[in-house]
Amino acid sequence: MRFLVLLALVGLAAAQHDFLSFSKTFGKSFKDSAEFVKRRAIFNANYQRMVEHNKRYVAGEEFWFMKVTEDMDLTPQEFKNKRLGGLPAFDKDTVFIDNINDAVVEKMAKMPVLKEFNWVDQGKVSSVKDQGQCGSCAAFAAMGAIEACSAINSVMADDLSEQHILDCAYGHEFIDAGYIWSADGCDGAWPETYLDWLHTENSYNQEESAYSYTSGYTGDITTCNPSSSGYNKNFKVTGMHNKFFSDESDMTSMLQMNPVITAVSANSDWSYYGGGVLESRSCCNAASDSNCINEVNHAVLVVGYGTEGGKDYWLIKNSWGKRWGESGFI
Repeated sequence: MRFLVLLALVGLAAAQHDFLSFSKTFGKSFKDSAEFVKRRAIFNANYQRMVEHNKRYVAGEEFWFMKVTEDMDLTPQEFKNKRLGGLPAFDKDTVFIDNINDAVVEKMAKMPVLKEFNWVDQGKVSSVKDQGQCGSCAAFAAMGAIEACSAINSVMADDLSEQHILDCAYGHEFIDAGYIWSADGCDGAWPETYLDWLHTENSYNQEESAYSYTSGYTGDITTCNPSSSGYNKNFKVTGMHNKFFSDESDMTSMLQMNPVITAVSANSDWSYYGGGVLESRSCCNAASDSNCINEVNHAVLVVGYGTEGGKDYWLIKNSWGKRWGESGFI
């Protein structure tokens, strides 16, 4: 997946003016003049960081470039609070038990070793969605995997309802070896909990048109209210293959069967990502730091892999809308 991008490198003086354009483009509003001044200062600092980074990109010193996004007026902590609260934290008592599907393992063993693979180019990846400020990344990753599975095996279900599982699977507990993985709506969940609920409840998926996404959260327990005529009855979730601490060869084999849900440790560089192979200096390196597993904070859908500019990459479908990244991908 390649995107042609024209980079306009401008100075900080232009950024002062561009804050007004930024505010208009993304529909920003400010409660008072103090808030306006604060957001403009944060934007200008982030904008200048983008300019300096993109100079290095043009010079061949970076493999990815930044662009203006709707979060450019946020501090790193504010960005984290807005975008990265969808996965419950691990603790010292967490038990990781693989949920192995023997049929999947058998198919994986027969998969060829390919240098690159991409479900997007095959038209098997559903459209990019936007989770808003709800901690619902796990629901979007799960629905993305199911939508892709429908396209690979029958007819694409492009827009299944995330709100359906946020509401109706609220409080569901997926128990592995005595450890409970629960679903808590906008307060977060692990994707396997939603898949387990769909499997054990033998439930069809609601279509987005019948159970639309609200992304709102009042703190109250959500109400499950599906439409009796809103189910897609062309398929059901019949199981899952879940493996913790898998290696890259596992991922490439699994990807050739279906896009794969995974968890990443996203950071503020994701806020301004525009394109290219993200190689963030602030990324946690699992190859040298065993604590990286404790830093994952965002569920995404891996839809391909390849090499660009000598850099290997995983192609990821995110859930922050089409304006973000490479038309919603990274």
